This record gives sequence, structure tokens and C-alpha cells, in this order.
Amino acid sequence: MAIYRKVLLVEGQDEKRTIPELIELNGIDWGSGKNTIVHIKDYEGYENIIKPGSISTELKADGIEALGILLDADENPIDRWIAIRNACRNSRSISNISEELPEDGLIIEADNGVRVGIWIMPDNKLPGMLETFLGYLLPTDTSSLWEFAGEAINQAKEKGAPFTEYHRDKARIYSWLAWQKPPGRQLHQAIKERILDPQHPEAQQFVSWFRELYQL
Repeated sequence: MAIYRKVLLVEGQDEKRTIPELIELNGIDWGSGKNTIVHIKDYEGYENIIKPGSISTELKADGIEALGILLDADENPIDRWIAIRNACRNSRSISNISEELPEDGLIIEADNGVRVGIWIMPDNKLPGMLETFLGYLLPTDTSSLWEFAGEAINQAKEKGAPFTEYHRDKARIYSWLAWQKPPGRQLHQAIKERILDPQHPEAQQFVSWFRELYQL
């Protein structure tokens, strides 16, 4: 069985594909194959991350040195923080977790010495998700098209588009990407090809949290 010293738990494949591109384009060599700087594990939903036993199992893995947890705030960042905070406490491996999530992300040491980090997308305080965070990374000359994307999805909603309100940011960024050259790139491709700006100032707080957690 492979031993991973640095692990990041995520909710889905979009995070698994996008985070390496973002980190590498901020000057950190991600590596390839089994030799990546951080091993990303897709838990297929936040409910599986907070499920009893998940966090404690990860903290007991052979050789583990640092464990990151990346979640979407969705509609209620406070409720999401409370859920992951309680899951950490219930793991019986993290007794010193704070009552509130710092705006620059949480980094603490578990009872067994493993560094533990938590980041709730987009910015540890506002509702949203990965797509909300990526919407912050638009090049400066695209603001008018971004505004139009917001107007377009409002009109689509009025005409019966069935996306839910909390998926509004997702609908908006995919609409905007559909109008780029080439059109319709996936999120990780948009970062890799710099359709979105990986070095945008709005990305740097997350990148700093990542660097500190994994001591890069």
C-alpha cells in the first residue's frame, strides 16, 4: 500500500483536477504520477468527509505528516464550518480546534503531531464554492463580459432554466467559459491555459495557506 505523507481531502473531481494546476502555476512543482507533492483524495461529497471515522482514519495512515480538508461553503458557511469542526472533534484525534475558522484558513497540529488544515471555499467566510473562488480570478479586462454572464443567467432563470439558486456561480462561470477562445474549457483547463489568472491577487491567500500547511 502506498504511503502518502501529505494528503488533501476534496469533495469532487473538479477540485482534484483544478488545485494542482493552480498550485503549479504559482511556482510550485506539483510532480507527476505517484510522485506528486500532495496526494489528493476525492471523497465524492462533503458528507463522506464528515462521516464518522473518515478523519480519524486519515490521521492514522502510515507516514502521514499533513492533512488538508477542502470544502465548499455552499449556502451556509457557518453551518459547514460547524459540521467539519465537530467531525474533527469527534475523531478523538484533534482536541485543540478553534471555535471559529480563521479568514486565512485553519492550520493546527493534531494530537498525534500531524498538521491539519481546513479551507472552506471560496474564502472561509462567504457562501459559495470552488466556482465562486475561480470567479475571483478573471483577468482584469473581462469585467464587462463577466457582468453580462450574470445578466444572461438571470434571464435564463426567468425563462425557466432549472439550475438551483445555490448553483448560480457555477452556471455563471461555465457561461463565461463558453464564450472564451477556445470555448467551453473545463475549470482546470481554464487555469492551465490562463483563461483564468492563476496568479491573481485573490488566489494568493489560498496559495499561502497551501504552502504553509504542506511546508512547500
